[in-house]
Amino acid sequence: MLGSRTVRPLVVTFALLAAASSYSASAQTAACDRACLKGFVDDYFTALAARDFSRLPVAEGVKYTENGRVLALGEGFWKTAGSPRAYRDYLLDPESGGAAALTAFDEYSGTAQMFLRLKIDARRITEIETIVARVGDQRWFAPETLPKLSDIFARTVPAAERHSRAELTAAADAYFTAVQTEGTPQFAQAPFDPKLKRFENGQQTTNVTENPVLERHTWTPLLQLERAQYAGTIVTDRRYPVVDLEHGSVLAVATFRREGEHTSTLLLAEIFKYTGGQLREIRAVILNLPNGAGTGWTAPR
Repeated sequence: MLGSRTVRPLVVTFALLAAASSYSASAQTAACDRACLKGFVDDYFTALAARDFSRLPVAEGVKYTENGRVLALGEGFWKTAGSPRAYRDYLLDPESGGAAALTAFDEYSGTAQMFLRLKIDARRITEIETIVARVGDQRWFAPETLPKLSDIFARTVPAAERHSRAELTAAADAYFTAVQTEGTPQFAQAPFDPKLKRFENGQQTTNVTENPVLERHTWTPLLQLERAQYAGTIVTDRRYPVVDLEHGSVLAVATFRREGEHTSTLLLAEIFKYTGGQLREIRAVILNLPNGAGTGWTAPR
């Protein structure tokens, strides 16, 4: 009798522990919803501002790239980042576990614009992709305009009007194909809203009405491509890793190249807003890299 009395509580205790362990494992592997993904992005920026990557829940073997190079987590911008700016555009993709954001940070006496992409699996960060652009890294750089941008990327799209994942990525890819084929018989125009504004490192480069840097910046995006302003560009390494169905936004990462020994490669991360069958706005973080450089995620071409 004594044995049966002591075994039963132990059985119950072990059962409770097993149930708790199972619940914990289930919670850890549960899908990361929009709020969860946004939390990972915000926590990353908080850790970056503190220059303390140990705060991040990273998976073993996490891959980290900055400006197309694979680095050890804690290197690169982790050593120089200052305070974050208020500007922040999010793309959140619970289906794929992907999250991305464009933002800006103080760095020394200047400003660095930043692109971040995270891959989340089992509530751990498995991939970190970043681009950090500073003055002089590319021809266009105007981060002081970022706080003044519209909230177009923050606006949700009514459920009945949302495009599919395939439609969103196809629209972004059509833009790259239009850039690559302009000035050739194969040219196919991208699905632009004629009023579309494109911002490159904060610099508006379409439909500019005041103080344009170049005449072509006053033109619509349709006219720029029809007049083959970027003819000869080869768009490679195209990826669309984060698609935000709720906001009608898609992230594209690619490289722009030109033939020749003394040309550079443009590494870029662009976010596209696509609603009603038209591209409504484009924002990009871009910088120059040596000719032939890649993204760090695909083999250079």
